Amino acid sequence: MKYSFALGWLLTFLQLALRLGWGVVAVVFAVSLHLTPVEIGAVLFLFYLGYTSSSVLWGAMIDKEGPRKAMFISATFSGLLLPLVFLAKNVDELYAIYLLEGVLTAGIYPSAVKVVSASGGSLTLYLALLDSAAPVVTLVISSLSGEILSSWTFYYVTLSLGLFLGGLLSLSLKVSTLKSTQLRKVLLDRRVIYVSLIRAGEQWGLWGTSSWLFPFLVLYDGVPVKLSEILFLLYGVGQFTSTLVSGLLSRTVDDVKLVKVTLAAFVALVFALPLAKEASFLIPLSFLLGVFSFIYRPPTDSLVVKVMGSRHAGTSMGFANAISQAGSMVAPLFVGEVISLGLKGFAIDSLAFGPLASLALVTLVVKGNSGGSEK
Repeated sequence: MKYSFALGWLLTFLQLALRLGWGVVAVVFAVSLHLTPVEIGAVLFLFYLGYTSSSVLWGAMIDKEGPRKAMFISATFSGLLLPLVFLAKNVDELYAIYLLEGVLTAGIYPSAVKVVSASGGSLTLYLALLDSAAPVVTLVISSLSGEILSSWTFYYVTLSLGLFLGGLLSLSLKVSTLKSTQLRKVLLDRRVIYVSLIRAGEQWGLWGTSSWLFPFLVLYDGVPVKLSEILFLLYGVGQFTSTLVSGLLSRTVDDVKLVKVTLAAFVALVFALPLAKEASFLIPLSFLLGVFSFIYRPPTDSLVVKVMGSRHAGTSMGFANAISQAGSMVAPLFVGEVISLGLKGFAIDSLAFGPLASLALVTLVVKGNSGGSEK
């Protein structure tokens, strides 16, 4: 189990590094291919389009064939495709590469979740450890952005080799999982739909904040660049801390209650952020915002699996990924549009829209979800 989990974590880390690293390497392509701001944003948008459109199919395959085969295909072929970025001569070719990478890498995280669901241990705790890959990526990229920018070819080669070799290593996985071919049963279950929508609202808060916290502080709130860098780093540290705290709380606090409380705390912090002008308030607030922007992810992912059981873990997580990534895509664009309309005082408050909707929806999740049906 330790080997299987470690490999799932590593491949999850690499696919997150591919999409989040675009925020740095985009500068290189903007110069070499003369990309407009819209084209820079469209590259990542197309990645998510491929990711979401294929997630349900990946999930069904994982539940039918097992995570080993899905992880092998997803990681190996995404690793083989990635070096084509060096040959891209125009934005259309870059679009095609990132769209296909989105399609291919979408099988990695649901496969890792399927492995975790078969562990027999604390599901929320293991998912908290798996989800820690995201804040670790944020910390690495924010800390090494200068090195990544100057050595971007090495960055892509590292990701390519890591995905390819990780895919090959996945063939050695020995994981006994329950299999299912009941795709329709999962997609039509109201509880799965509810939790997927809750996850979408959470993604709105998470990625909207991650995308806009630093540039908003510098460009629109008058916070010095150096202080803003410190605040953004503390935000990342808070996210990493949240995965550990969430795992510990899951031992004593029900998943639904944990999601409710942490969503409410995030909303309160978002509304407090525009009121904080002094560094003495911004420093602890940034750390806490990092903690509560991510702490609800592990218990929510746990609910995704629990409402249908581990037999359907791949399909459930694939479906949840397809629905929830809409929040990831729309929130940064929405905040940017609010700012462009001259409503910058309202921009930060709008980060709470998704989590507020999630807080309302979480009351609709069926209680008694500590174990799904395995029929």
